[in-house]
Parts: sequence; structure tokens; C-alpha cells
Amino acid sequence: MDIFVRPARKTDAPRLCGLLNPIIETGGTTAFRDPFTEDRMIADFVERPLGIGCFVAEAGDGILGFQALEWSDPNWKGPNPLPADWAFIATYVAQGVQGQGVGRRLFQATLAAARAAKVVAIDANIRRENLVGQAFYGSLGFVDYRSDAESLSKRFDVT
Repeated sequence: MDIFVRPARKTDAPRLCGLLNPIIETGGTTAFRDPFTEDRMIADFVERPLGIGCFVAEAGDGILGFQALEWSDPNWKGPNPLPADWAFIATYVAQGVQGQGVGRRLFQATLAAARAAKVVAIDANIRRENLVGQAFYGSLGFVDYRSDAESLSKRFDVT
């Protein structure tokens, strides 16, 4: 399968919702509980204020997945704050095409963006029951560094 990766655009929002909302509906692999609207997709992923990059993977005329990278919030007052030079990653691959290299291709673009932005480390927070997600990030070189009752955090040292 020929996979093409490019930056996400606002006009991708309907197809990104069409990819992510069935994942949310199925449950078990994302912390999101409510379906995304196009406006929310743009605000939370495509044009996030602390965003470093959001990339989509396409084959033919379909979006197979997307991956977003954003800076940690230096003003975060909640649990487990991260250093300001760290970033968060989120990866979503369409149901039925996992394990075919989509996430790995997305990570090539995301890692290049992280290096260009001088990100020190990338945090992937994964639900405990999402064993596929844990294995995916582990295969990219992410290592466990923190956990709680609901999730496991893995980090990738960029520099």
C-alpha cells in the first residue's frame, strides 16, 4: 500500500472525525468519550494553540490515520506536569488498517517536526487496556516511565 503523509488541513476535519469517532464509539483505546465535531477537531488537533504538527496518512482518496504533536502546557496545574520542552503525541489509525505501517509513517513526519521544534522528549499517554497502542509506541523506541491505575506513559527522547 502506498501511504502518503502530509500536514493536516482544516478541510480534513470531516474525514478526521469520520476516522476518530468510530474509534471513540468502540472504546478502549482512547480517553475521549464524546464524538468530535469538525470545529472541535480543528481546535483540538489541526490548529491547536500549542500544536507543533498534525499529519495525516493517505492512500488513494482515503485518510488512513493522523498523528498530532503539541507542546506540554507550561501553565498546567493538574497532575503529572511535564517540562515545557516536552511534547505530547496522539495517534489514530483507521479501524481495519492497524499494523500496516500507517503509524510508523506518520511518526517519521512527527519526529522531523519535533526535531525542528527542538523538542527534548515526547510523551505518549496510553490507556492500560490499549495493548496495541503500548506495543506500537514501544516499537518506535518509546519507554515506560510513569503509570497510574488507568494509563501508562511512555517517553521518546528526541535529543
